Amino acid sequence: MRAGLDAFQAQNVMELLWALARSGRSVFAAIHQPRSSIYRMFDQLLLMSEGQAVYFGPAGEVSTYLHSIGRSGTSSVPHPTGG
Repeated sequence: MRAGLDAFQAQNVMELLWALARSGRSVFAAIHQPRSSIYRMFDQLLLMSEGQAVYFGPAGEVSTYLHSIGRSGTSSVPHPTGG
């Protein structure tokens, strides 16, 4: 389901969810191409490609991981089976 929020509304919703997470609540959000200000709110990241998990861990370490497997950015996210 797509919410259809504009950038301002999306930022406000994510700030509310971030505040809930900081108060001890678990928050899960599926977001396609978040803007950088929203991405910086993530503690953990599950990166998927073609329905498969490619990375799960600290959001701030995904670039290091992609570099370690020979990928320099999310435009070339590898398929977990190497395809």
